[in-house]
Amino acid sequence: MAQPHHIARRNNTGFTLLELLVALALMGMLAAWGLPNFQALGERSAVTSEVNRLQTILTLARNTAITQQSDITVCPANEGKNACSDDWNNPVIIVQGDKTTSISDQDIVRVFAPTKGVHVTKNGRSRIKYDSIGYTRGYNSTYTICPGNDQTATSGATLVLSNLGRASTGEAPTSCAD
Repeated sequence: MAQPHHIARRNNTGFTLLELLVALALMGMLAAWGLPNFQALGERSAVTSEVNRLQTILTLARNTAITQQSDITVCPANEGKNACSDDWNNPVIIVQGDKTTSISDQDIVRVFAPTKGVHVTKNGRSRIKYDSIGYTRGYNSTYTICPGNDQTATSGATLVLSNLGRASTGEAPTSCAD
């Protein structure tokens, strides 16, 4: 009896070159479309983080002034952390008393490191002084927080400090265009 001839059959389970090129082209287009959105997400996250950091600083300073029944000063620190500066992108210090110069380590309540990727500006005086009941009479101000990367048109945020010493966020996004 004759044996049937078996034809060797190749099972091709891979992708063709054309299929791979189409898949790579689609992934490239999706990455190009998604990258700017991902960068904007990072910038919005940095702005939100800085707003939260400033609210924490101001709340801690106000509570410390009320608890200790004494004046408390909040200001950006110079490089040596022994005096206040005008740049709110520096570390921020909470100081016992109404001091802006000759600040010793014993006077500092807390030091807050700056947030990377944002630019902070403040109107009014460069420092804030809380009195023993937590008010900031004459020190009300507005902080403007913008992304540090000017390559995208991401909106920033504002933080408003009232004369009563309370900080609140602005209602609308702030334009960071110069």
